[in-house]
Amino acid sequence: MPWLTEKTMEARTTQNRLEFIVRRSATKKQIARAVSTIFEVEVAAVNVRNTKHGKHASVRLAEGYDAEDAAMRLGAL
Repeated sequence: MPWLTEKTMEARTTQNRLEFIVRRSATKKQIARAVSTIFEVEVAAVNVRNTKHGKHASVRLAEGYDAEDAAMRLGAL
């Protein structure tokens, strides 16, 4: 599930990152593979942290891929 806040919207444009809430059991490799498959992009890095909302994943896209374009495909304006 995409995580949409003002801060994540800014990170999408300035840091080329997409933010998600994922299953607590999901690994970084699984998250990277899922994002690559769903958005047809290359993932540079995945950072995760546990919050009261669930496991939060911050996915940085590789050079040459645009997080804004990927988010538009998802419908996350």
